[in-house]
Amino acid sequence: MSVDLPEVIADRRHLHGLQATMLSDQQLTVTDKFGLRNKGFHSAPGSEEAEALPVPATLLIDESGKVVWIDLSADYQRRSDPSVVLAAMEAHFDIAGH
Repeated sequence: MSVDLPEVIADRRHLHGLQATMLSDQQLTVTDKFGLRNKGFHSAPGSEEAEALPVPATLLIDESGKVVWIDLSADYQRRSDPSVVLAAMEAHFDIAGH
């Protein structure tokens, strides 16, 4: 999930080697539903036009929509290591043998 325009996301995905589907949340609607608006950091600090940004996070959500695992990051360029996410998935979902 990103606050970037869908066109920007599509254009820049390859720069980061992303293979996952990226979604645009410009109005922070989904971000706010999960309580992940970063109230202490904006895209342009001190600007009246500053836009809030989401807290960098990785979430596992079950089929009912319940968050069963969350990992927050202080750095927007870093997310959970895939091995950590896989371990969380194995702990919360029946994915033995992948």
